[in-house]
Amino acid sequence: MNFSSKKIFCPACRQESAVKVIKKYDGFTLMGEIKTCAFCGYEFVEEEPEVIKERPPGWVNDRELKKLCHRCRHYVINPFVQKCVLHDREVEATDTCSDFSPRTDTPKKINPEEEAPPSLLGPPLPTPRF
Repeated sequence: MNFSSKKIFCPACRQESAVKVIKKYDGFTLMGEIKTCAFCGYEFVEEEPEVIKERPPGWVNDRELKKLCHRCRHYVINPFVQKCVLHDREVEATDTCSDFSPRTDTPKKINPEEEAPPSLLGPPLPTPRF
């Protein structure tokens, strides 16, 4: 059996997926085939699914889609609620708004040549040699 499938980008779930072909029967008579997304089941009725070649389609890199709350500087998360401090309301990580401003804080990269901070417990004990 040959299980070669085309990789696509589904417009419904916006995931890299595969085309799943479902055959429709009326009794034992083949009535047709329906192409669907293997993940979400979206049916490609009239349009043909967009096949991935080397690069994803242009809408994947759309800057407007990347303005999500979890990337905003006003997004605060704690164990009980996710909140937008600017609008003072509860939000989800994948929400968007027109007042998006990207985070400026970047995590500090650890430099192995940099000396480690002193320990609160004092210097380490010497390793015993036998």
